[in-house]
Amino acid sequence: MAKIDQVKEYIGALKVYLALITALLMGDISGTVKLYQSGMIDFIFWLGTITIVILSIIFMLLAKHMHKKINELKDLT
Repeated sequence: MAKIDQVKEYIGALKVYLALITALLMGDISGTVKLYQSGMIDFIFWLGTITIVILSIIFMLLAKHMHKKINELKDLT
């Protein structure tokens, strides 16, 4: 497999991971907001809030890595 094809496959996999993290974030945010609206500010609420922050950081790092690989792909052509 050529280097350019390998990088393209890697970028495709990163897109799948970003989609999964986005879905997890959407579910976590909606669940945490539902807890907040019902006034149930307890351990699960704070765990959801911390998870939102962690998933957001992972999303940003993964997106940054994907853009770096896209720039590397530009150099391979």
